[in-house]
Amino acid sequence: MTLNPPNHTVVESSVGPPRLASLSPSRASDFKQCPYMYKLRSVDRIPTEPTVYQARGTTAHLALERLFQLARDERTPERLYDLFREAWTELRTTEYPGLFDDVDEERKWGLESLKLLADYFTVEDPTSFDPDGLEQDLSVAIGEMTIRGILDRRETLRETGPDGSEREVIVITDYKTGKAPPERYATKAFFALKIYALLLRVEEGITVDRLRLLYLNGPTEYQLDVNDAQLDAMEAQLTALWSAINTAFETQQWRTKRSVLCDWCDFKDTLCPEFVDADTIAKNHADAMERIRSAQDEQTEMPAS
Repeated sequence: MTLNPPNHTVVESSVGPPRLASLSPSRASDFKQCPYMYKLRSVDRIPTEPTVYQARGTTAHLALERLFQLARDERTPERLYDLFREAWTELRTTEYPGLFDDVDEERKWGLESLKLLADYFTVEDPTSFDPDGLEQDLSVAIGEMTIRGILDRRETLRETGPDGSEREVIVITDYKTGKAPPERYATKAFFALKIYALLLRVEEGITVDRLRLLYLNGPTEYQLDVNDAQLDAMEAQLTALWSAINTAFETQQWRTKRSVLCDWCDFKDTLCPEFVDADTIAKNHADAMERIRSAQDEQTEMPAS
């Protein structure tokens, strides 16, 4: 059970309604998708059970980060497989205890994960460049907002333009271990990367030229060239989201937003009024809050190491 979602929104408690202290791209995406889901995840912090897909994503990200910390000639498939195994050994008991019912199930998951990592090498050659940044922790003030997040990777590449001239291109890349959406929906998937491009512009004066999404399950690569006008639009969208979230805190109105994405929501069958009756929601919510209190009590009672 996880008490706090990764990159969760920080909320300040003060006299009067609480207000946002910071917002991550992932939680901004949650609110866009469904304000009520955002409330359950980031305000109530309802515990959710970790999944094998989350475990794969976390472990693969750590392995790929460490791969690019090696010399170019060491960035081989075999070394990446070893890094994945090492990362999983570190994470399995602390972050994902009891995730698998037996050794055979865990081994099958591991083999499927290694297959995804093998596919990574068909998308790009990690020996051909050195990143400018890895797992970059960003916390940037934009007007009244503070936006926080961790960017997977940033690199500067050289390419030949249509006129035959060479230029440097700043690229930011995000790894995905799930399946890529159909191409007609791909633009929406760049939401978080556009935010990171905006953060780099504000924090470092860097103008990002291109966004890349690398879906290892496929594998599939989507690219999107960006410009200042698009980043200006993203800043306006973020400002509107920030205001809308604070309004929801003030009014305590967290509307549901039904969509095809509901089928992947952790709370659909237990806490969502679109699908569950009020009495069941009340009981499930009370049970969840009791689990939170019990877990917090256990952590408080644990002796210091």
